[in-house]
Amino acid sequence: MQYLSGTIYNGCGFSEGYLGIDNGIITETGDGIPPERPFAEGVITPGLVNAHTHSADGLLTFNGTPGIKELVMPPNGMKHVYLRNAPHHELIMSMRSFTDIMFRTGTTGFIDFREGGREGAELIRIAAPAPHGMILGRPHGTDDIDDVLDASDGIGLSSISDIPKKDIDLIADRVHRRGKKLGIHVSERVREDIEKVISLSPSFVVHMVEASDADMRACADNGIPIVSCPRSNIFFGKVPPLDRMIDSGADIAIGTDNAMLCVPDMREEARVFNDLLEAKGIDNTLTVRSLLNNCRKVLYGSEGFPLSKGMPADVTVFRHSGGGPVDSILSSGTDTVMTALGRTVI
Repeated sequence: MQYLSGTIYNGCGFSEGYLGIDNGIITETGDGIPPERPFAEGVITPGLVNAHTHSADGLLTFNGTPGIKELVMPPNGMKHVYLRNAPHHELIMSMRSFTDIMFRTGTTGFIDFREGGREGAELIRIAAPAPHGMILGRPHGTDDIDDVLDASDGIGLSSISDIPKKDIDLIADRVHRRGKKLGIHVSERVREDIEKVISLSPSFVVHMVEASDADMRACADNGIPIVSCPRSNIFFGKVPPLDRMIDSGADIAIGTDNAMLCVPDMREEARVFNDLLEAKGIDNTLTVRSLLNNCRKVLYGSEGFPLSKGMPADVTVFRHSGGGPVDSILSSGTDTVMTALGRTVI
């Protein structure tokens, strides 16, 4: 039995207590001091979830600050040209580095938009075989939809603006028939037709930077979470309207987006997210909920909290920073993270 002791996030707030872990399962919980010396002490949370990633492009380099179209728009944006031409060993190396950084900084689950058809989905399975990755593949067209779905958990689309209507309808229909997930980038560069997006019944949407208030409310009304990637948006000269997203009533989750743009450290992403909210006079309660509740909800489908007896020890422990628990979670450096998924990181 190993004990973790400290300030525990229970899904609504923080309280002092401990967890006992045996063979990767939480077998004991309690208030106050554990019965034996703890293996680790700090702020104890569920493992962080990175709700939107592109893990294979981390070794792409470029000069200056290219625009969205130039860098990421399919089929001939710089990223897509790189992914088509890079050797497999290089892509796998990028993916492994990406997932290693996530784990070392407290992230135990992620949702990857995996370009490259079936082959792209299979490469991430080789590079990161852990069960906590949701892999959303991307077909080359309409002929390989089922091949991609065979190798993935669903499909992650670039946007409705990049794909003919008949093709995107076919893709969405096939995804739903197979009982898999559909994620879509929406209104990242320009405002897009939210009614069309909603008609596809996506599991979640990403960005919504150029969306109207009505678009965001439509997501909330239809139970569609919005994943925000502040650092990526800011790189392209856009500031995500987080206050308006929150006012809409939609669940807001957080992701780090492309490896070529941002280190996949959810603490850094959440810190920028929190700074944007503070600038609007919104306290860090909503940062905590987005980071610790909503990201897990997007990946696992519910807010069911894992820090209870009988659940797998999907747990991260952050060293106390000297401030409150939120400050400890958002502190920089891999040495602030002690354990993740029951394994020692440092």
